Amino acid sequence: MNFIFRTKKNRNFKIFNLNKIRYYLLILPLIHSCTTEVNTNSINQNQLDKETSLYLKQHSENPINWQRWSNSIFDVSEDLDKLLVISIGYSSCHWCHVMEEETFTNDSIAKVMNDNFINIKVDREENPDVDQAYMTASQLMTGMGGWPLNVITLPDGSPIYAGTYHTTSQWNDILKRIIRLKKDNYDGLKDIAENVKNGVKDINTIQKQEEITDFDSEFLKKNVETWKEKWDSKFGGDIAQQKFVSPSKYLFLLNYARVYNDEKVLNHVKNTLDIISSSGLNDFVEGGFYRYTVDNEWKIPHFEKMLYDQAQMISLFSSAYKVFGDESYKNIVDETITFLNTKMSSKDGLYFAAMDADTDGEEGKYYSYNLDELRTISENTDFNLFTSYYNVNPNNPWENGKFLLLPNKFKYEKKWLSENNISKEEISSLKNIWIANILKVKEKRTKPRIDDKIIVSWNALAIIGLLDAYEAFKNIEYLDLAESMFKELEKNSFKRNQLIHTYKENQFQEGVLEDYAYLSKASMKLFQATGIESYFDFSKRVTDNAILLFNDDNSNLLKYSNNEELFTKVISIDDGVIPSPNSIIAEQLFNIGHIIFDDEYLNLSDKMVSSVQKIIDGNINSYSVWGNNILNRVESFYEIAVIGPNSKSITDEITNYFTPNSIVVQSKVDSRLPLFIDRFFEDETYIYVCQNKTCQRPETNINLALEQVPYIN
Repeated sequence: MNFIFRTKKNRNFKIFNLNKIRYYLLILPLIHSCTTEVNTNSINQNQLDKETSLYLKQHSENPINWQRWSNSIFDVSEDLDKLLVISIGYSSCHWCHVMEEETFTNDSIAKVMNDNFINIKVDREENPDVDQAYMTASQLMTGMGGWPLNVITLPDGSPIYAGTYHTTSQWNDILKRIIRLKKDNYDGLKDIAENVKNGVKDINTIQKQEEITDFDSEFLKKNVETWKEKWDSKFGGDIAQQKFVSPSKYLFLLNYARVYNDEKVLNHVKNTLDIISSSGLNDFVEGGFYRYTVDNEWKIPHFEKMLYDQAQMISLFSSAYKVFGDESYKNIVDETITFLNTKMSSKDGLYFAAMDADTDGEEGKYYSYNLDELRTISENTDFNLFTSYYNVNPNNPWENGKFLLLPNKFKYEKKWLSENNISKEEISSLKNIWIANILKVKEKRTKPRIDDKIIVSWNALAIIGLLDAYEAFKNIEYLDLAESMFKELEKNSFKRNQLIHTYKENQFQEGVLEDYAYLSKASMKLFQATGIESYFDFSKRVTDNAILLFNDDNSNLLKYSNNEELFTKVISIDDGVIPSPNSIIAEQLFNIGHIIFDDEYLNLSDKMVSSVQKIIDGNINSYSVWGNNILNRVESFYEIAVIGPNSKSITDEITNYFTPNSIVVQSKVDSRLPLFIDRFFEDETYIYVCQNKTCQRPETNINLALEQVPYIN
């Protein structure tokens, strides 16, 4: 017997009519960042001393007349007919520090730059749209990118040169070559700029999809099989010279494996997570994860710690715990959250952006040890046993006489225990001694710098991570922290009803699409975890505003920002180190549509996913959240609605399970949301498993209810 929900429309749930976008944009007040306007007087001196950005402050004593990014810069540059140097980086970037110390402190370099260029320093974390635009140009012109990103442009901001780190002599040669070309062949430079602009425009032009793609499972299966060929079966992850995790990849693979019962995929995820858990990527002493490893075996980390990595790794290991039940994953999550709370937390309860890779001008100094320090750490214990456990060869230092410690835990610990004839209890006791001694050694050292700006989107990712951890482990502290962080963001991240991207003291930057996307998802997850309807209302409102503000007339996707002064618009679709905000918005529209039974949301989501399907084909490893969006369409998607006075406790039990291709929502009161209408009874709590506005027989027994969802076991 099927139960059919009512589907009558409520105008409060209607999405903004896209034909009215321009009208709304005209009447909606725009926010502007609190920045100093650039003029002909200001360009003759370094203007960064009053900035709050740590990265910009790091360049405030350079002899170069650095300006911060401002749209008014182009008026000045065109009046003076001067080329621009746009140098982009971030505070925890090692090679940014090196170039600053070697090149940007050089007086002769400064004279060349000051006499011939207007020089702009950009914190990529404050201005991610600027970074994305010029990074795209760099990748187009050179085939690669990275930071520091150094771009030379025409007065209107159109790129004519792009590169990353340069030695002093290299940078000097490049500057003088460009100066000569401006004098001798300015038209040639203009031709280069026009070609680059057209190339970047093509990259950011995604054809509008009028018809919705007929998605099928073979598309996904074919792409995952192609991806399997790129897997590193020995060391985990994808085959690469440097190893990044990109957690969204493995979250998609977990969903895919459960839906299609693919053991090979499950084994690959498990192998990868086990290896990185005991690798150089994980800080086993103070918790948290480094950005990536510079080798293919996950041994040698690039030591910066980014908030977005910590947030996503919490989500990944929490979800993996549901699938594999591995207690070591719970330890990883606990340690990472503890790291954030002890090392990265602001007085307002939000998280700072990043921790530097360098201390005292040396990369990894805080995390490496000389031989004498190793003897001190292992004092009164077996030195050979200590070095064996941490994979240290005393005759082969990492660099400059320093050693890194890589513990034999998780996957390899049992083998090591057997080979060394030592019990698990004995090594646990020894590890406690060693780690206590490591902390004593570290206590005497200079601590890595913290970039204390607050980034809205990254904090939203942290909220999502905490809620995933709450689902997996039911630690109420994680839910409480997520709620308090959300309230703090809600209070501080809006200016004139629009989101901001970063804020510190009295300076802030206008919000970009990722702020809207991630905060919308964070609020939706709070609604799922608590049943508090205002969280759903907030999620929907932020999603609606994103559609309103960032509409792109030429596609079904959304622009990354509304910065009209950039030489190109940016349409971000790749799910890289952080998910594409477009893929998250598509996911949000899909979920909202299923909760309120609104086909407009579902159709818009379908059009977004349809627009990128051809781009994804053959490259799903770079578009994993889009892959999950497709998975939700090609296989049955379930709404699991828990309604009644005990909805919270029952929902908590359900979310102990891994639930792909479904959304679990709850309400302990009679709700106006269409998914809940006419389903509330004061004396009983019912579980409804639904598809396409049709629900199976309501159940009070969790096991019987979940039997209706084939992916849950």
